[in-house]
Amino acid sequence: SGCRAAASPDPTLAGLPAQTPEAEMSQQEGSTFSIQCPYTTQPDIEQQKAWCRVRNARCELVALRFASTEYIYSDRARQGHITIQDDNRTVSITMSDLHVEDSGIYSCTYSSSYIPLKTISLNVYKELHKWELDSLSVQCPYMALGYRWGRKAWCRQQGQAECSLVVSTDYSSARGSSGTQNKRSSIQDDAQTGTVTITMDKLQALDSGVYWCALYNPYQRPAFTRIMEVRLSVDKVPAATTLSVTTGTSETNSSGNSTQPWNTIIISVVLCILLILALAIMITLCIRQRKKLKAGGNRQAEDIYDKPQSPAQLESTERMGGTTDDSRDLNYITLDFKPHRSSDEPLYCNVELSQTPRKPEDENVEYAVIACK
Repeated sequence: SGCRAAASPDPTLAGLPAQTPEAEMSQQEGSTFSIQCPYTTQPDIEQQKAWCRVRNARCELVALRFASTEYIYSDRARQGHITIQDDNRTVSITMSDLHVEDSGIYSCTYSSSYIPLKTISLNVYKELHKWELDSLSVQCPYMALGYRWGRKAWCRQQGQAECSLVVSTDYSSARGSSGTQNKRSSIQDDAQTGTVTITMDKLQALDSGVYWCALYNPYQRPAFTRIMEVRLSVDKVPAATTLSVTTGTSETNSSGNSTQPWNTIIISVVLCILLILALAIMITLCIRQRKKLKAGGNRQAEDIYDKPQSPAQLESTERMGGTTDDSRDLNYITLDFKPHRSSDEPLYCNVELSQTPRKPEDENVEYAVIACK
């Protein structure tokens, strides 16, 4: 209903009665903010309604609705991020895709006298998540807030409104100024672009907290005037091992949620490998033991001999003197002793006569059989 127009009633800044914001609205950067401003006590519903930003007790028009027409005055409104609606004696304001530069004091107003209906302080903060030992770099624009001059600081919020100094610039300068009061933090102020740059190195989990980019005047209370709020969360690096799974191509997964099943798989694989190794060792030992037993059985079979059944039976191996003849090398004699009681039971023995150096061509082996009755 209605239309949007760039032209408007007199866009001159209007003075506003001194008024403390009724509430502070904190919104994350990129979110959407809405507010309703009833005007049921006002007699004329045809009066203009406006959404303005308050600076130095003056109303800088952002958007205005008169009758059925909406007038816009800011770049953010022209981009469609700020809308104003008037329905059932209630003015509704919506600001989408919030930027940190949108932080400030705003007021719903009624009539051309800009009578405040509701005044709020809007705080648009950054939310950052880092790992331990990471570095942090934050830029805080302040030109739109009118804070070009003065010392700038980076402080850590304590309680609701107190802030503890971390690092600050040394002095005010149109060319920019810098100063360091913490070995892991530094600050750089570029007054030409209206930007403060904060750097923190080697972050620790203890660095988690709420920080401000702020105007800093140590001679007044409070000493810090917030430009921008940063909510920092520093987490410890997870101890989980990153795994690489190859299925044609390698893919690496290091998610904290998938760490547990991967650990279970690793443990199972290791246990299976250990079990296979144990079985292989046992099988190898069994095979070796079996070979030893088999070899021992063969030697035992070769050494079998008959025990004498009577004193008349003899078993002996005698070494006899050899001949000095080089042509007669090794002589073997087989003795067959026949006992007097039995003529059917032979006894054999081998006798090695001598070993003398021999020539291959003179090798001659002789055997003799002697039977004793």
